[in-house]
Amino acid sequence: MSLFKILTIEDVESEMLAGKRAVQNFPKTMAFPLSEWYVKLVTQIKTIEISSEAILYSSIEAITENKEFELPHYWCFAGNGQGDRWFLNSGNQVFFYDHDYDEKLEPMNINFEQWLQMAFVIQQLDHYFEEYEDIPKPVKQEFYDTLNTIHIKLSEIYPFTF
Repeated sequence: MSLFKILTIEDVESEMLAGKRAVQNFPKTMAFPLSEWYVKLVTQIKTIEISSEAILYSSIEAITENKEFELPHYWCFAGNGQGDRWFLNSGNQVFFYDHDYDEKLEPMNINFEQWLQMAFVIQQLDHYFEEYEDIPKPVKQEFYDTLNTIHIKLSEIYPFTF
């Protein structure tokens, strides 16, 4: 039996939209071309920590973050609480910004929906670590194999080590 499960996009949406939500809006003058699904999702949530490496910003917080970065071809949509950020380009592709090496954004070769799936896999690893306080080599390998199910070489560009 596998320790890690990749959630469907429907399950991700259901998980994130469970409970009450207050609808927020993006400014009508915003020019960045965000996907309709992304807009629908983040206008219905408060900023949410999905996992240790993935804090998805509400629409309001995302707007604030993007004022700070001023990168016209990228949209900051998430962070990790340690200064690192996740960005989208106009093609819905995800990039990673390491605050220690802020020279450029690193392409992750996944889209926003795959990023959410990755975030929930990381959440499962977080739960494992909370329970056992250690991540043995076979569990690490299964985690990396699961990431590679989302995208063939995701484990090779995954920006965190443990």
